Amino acid sequence: MPLITRFHTVRIVAVIAVIGLIAVAGWQLASGDGHGGTETASGGDVRIAARALVDGGTEVALQRRAGDGWGEYIFPEARFLQPGAQMGRWRHSTPIALSEAATSVEPLKIALIQTVGGTAHERRNSFKLAIQHINAAGGVLGQPVVGVIADINFDTDFAVAVARRLIEEEGVHAVVGPNTSAASLAVIESVIEPFGIPTISPSATAPALADANDGDFFFRAVPSDSALGPVLAQLAREHGHEHVGVIYRDDAWGRGLFDSFRDAWDGGLNAAAIAVDAESCADELRTLAAAEADALVLFTFRDGSTLCVGQAVELGLFDRFLFGDTDQSPDLIRSLGPEILAGMVGTAAADNPDNPSARFWERAYAEAWGAPEHTSLTYVRAVYDATVALALAAQSAQSTDGAAIRDHLRSVADGDGPVFGPDQLAHALDAAEHGEPFDYRGVESSLAWDGNGDITRFTIGVWRFDTDGQIEITRRIAYDLGN
Repeated sequence: MPLITRFHTVRIVAVIAVIGLIAVAGWQLASGDGHGGTETASGGDVRIAARALVDGGTEVALQRRAGDGWGEYIFPEARFLQPGAQMGRWRHSTPIALSEAATSVEPLKIALIQTVGGTAHERRNSFKLAIQHINAAGGVLGQPVVGVIADINFDTDFAVAVARRLIEEEGVHAVVGPNTSAASLAVIESVIEPFGIPTISPSATAPALADANDGDFFFRAVPSDSALGPVLAQLAREHGHEHVGVIYRDDAWGRGLFDSFRDAWDGGLNAAAIAVDAESCADELRTLAAAEADALVLFTFRDGSTLCVGQAVELGLFDRFLFGDTDQSPDLIRSLGPEILAGMVGTAAADNPDNPSARFWERAYAEAWGAPEHTSLTYVRAVYDATVALALAAQSAQSTDGAAIRDHLRSVADGDGPVFGPDQLAHALDAAEHGEPFDYRGVESSLAWDGNGDITRFTIGVWRFDTDGQIEITRRIAYDLGN
């Protein structure tokens, strides 16, 4: 029979009603998830067909594209509209059984890659909290987001092997991490860029990462040390130091932070690098003290700082210390004691105390996991932000494809549209799904990224160890590099 070409007025209304319902089924068939878009699970389009019957009724069906033409009609059992249908009354077909392959949507899978120790426990909890909040708000692409946690050590080859396994064997679509700069550089070269995996590190701060050949797949949720070094140089001058000695960790992070500090420092300076696995820094300390440095600046991880500060005091070489961001840890003052560290200062990325997103996160974290053991939570909060940003980008892209997620990351917090915090993730996900502009207000900072994947709006904090063994942020400096 020929396709219908003319309808009676009453029949038109009823046919539209039936076709409208089947259009929903067709929409779901076409997109695979009921959320629209141009991609389909089968790689083809779907259309609605209707034809007139000899008795004056109408038959409707779906038809899927097959190659250069159209395939067989898909008929629901109840698909006939009888003549004389009541105007305005909806008519429904029986359900169309679609195969699992046609309707299933691959859930977004995000991995957290991090070293153990320090705030690893809190970072892990923050990642889980973000996944919980995303899924409670409706998930991504109509499916719950899946979180995977992988621990690494400081061996960059091992970090690469872990990242490769996550991509090739576990099917991870996006990564939060790695948390160290050295691991990030290695993973970018061997995994992130070749496989096209959108990645946001919550704590890799080496300036060299801005110039890495990452295919624009690597982003950061915290500021680069190119901003941190000058603040520490100013702090050293404010404390009256004229000539400083610097000990830095001989890796991408330590060298990068030292370079940033050195370029901003206008006084006397002598420096020494120590190996990642150094067991002593006594010789380096003696050399720096002999150069008449009046303070020691440390760009090392906590174990290295514990070693070097302990030996400096034991040898009677230094009693004034300044620190980078990794030493903003109660573990350090517990190891060395407030009698040595009280009053010593450092710099690190910090949250904005007036940011309601941070306050929401603090309450939610405490309700889920109890109060954090550590008080330095910059990178813990950044894990949450990175996870949410990847989910919002995937929702905006309506895809789990790496390049599509990457291309939508900068729209997550571009300053346009309504501002949504973590307590409004359902609204943010809805806006993302419908292609509407919005500005996600991060827990740690804004996620407005420049062309290198570095954030442009952030806060640097000046912190101090107090006599009670606690860490106090004494000053916050806000930056907006986008203006």
